[in-house]
Amino acid sequence: MTKATLPLLTRNEIAEISGVSIGVVNKAVEQRVAKARRRRGRTLLAADEAAALALLSELPISLSVKLKREVRNWIVKRNPAEAEEFELSRALRIAMTENAVDVAKRAFDYVRLREKYVEADPKKMGGTPVIRGTRVPVRTLAQLVDGGESRKALGEDYPHIPEEAYEVATLWAKGNPQRGRPSGRARSRTGHTAVA
Repeated sequence: MTKATLPLLTRNEIAEISGVSIGVVNKAVEQRVAKARRRRGRTLLAADEAAALALLSELPISLSVKLKREVRNWIVKRNPAEAEEFELSRALRIAMTENAVDVAKRAFDYVRLREKYVEADPKKMGGTPVIRGTRVPVRTLAQLVDGGESRKALGEDYPHIPEEAYEVATLWAKGNPQRGRPSGRARSRTGHTAVA
């Protein structure tokens, strides 16, 4: 898979998968530590950027932006069969951690499952993202899972949706927050309920 064909994720998806805050992702994009691409007015990152951000966040020392870029380049260009360490200087080496390897795997697994289960077709429910082959909105399924609905109940209500789609739905919903004004009732900063 070439860099041009790597799957792209939103900044929020990268944050969720890598376990770093959206602020860390935004700063990495701003400093050009993480390489972003613009598509249809959105800032997207290649899936392998998640591992780079995870590893950089694990470092117990602060690095200059230049060194962060070098570490990132090593991570996204490295061959897993090659060296598991990167020498920043004669006195400092960085090793690939199990967490960063796991984050990379999760990112690519998520992309594979996202492509398998999430579809947004303008001819289907006005383009609302749904679980592929159904009319079940991804955000609805995610709300049910996040709300604590049991797997058994979900299986009874949606027997045609495989369990692996539940996790994809929750991560997709977190990584692609609803845009625009909230609908229905919304809480003001004072805690009072107001109608939007």
